[in-house]
Amino acid sequence: MIANKRIHIRKDCLVPVRYTYEGQHKTYYARMVNYGDGGLCLKTRTPIEPGAKLELSLEGYSPKESALGEFDRYPVAVCWTKQIPERGLPVYETGLKYRG
Repeated sequence: MIANKRIHIRKDCLVPVRYTYEGQHKTYYARMVNYGDGGLCLKTRTPIEPGAKLELSLEGYSPKESALGEFDRYPVAVCWTKQIPERGLPVYETGLKYRG
């Protein structure tokens, strides 16, 4: 059994997200599969290199408001990426940490 090294508890979810690489304008799409106070995990069709800095957008979500808002952007950094088996298609999970 592999020990969980996380400091913060993660909550499972399945939320569509958009992301861009810092300084670029091309938008990529993924699904957030869990989140917590320290970071989150995305499921993507292409690998994202560890160390990459991204801007993540959650459609219509704003933690500062109770109502749905526009796309808010959250700066994150990639900690790890691994390929996972899923119906013969290349699928990757990517661990992200929040940046200030």
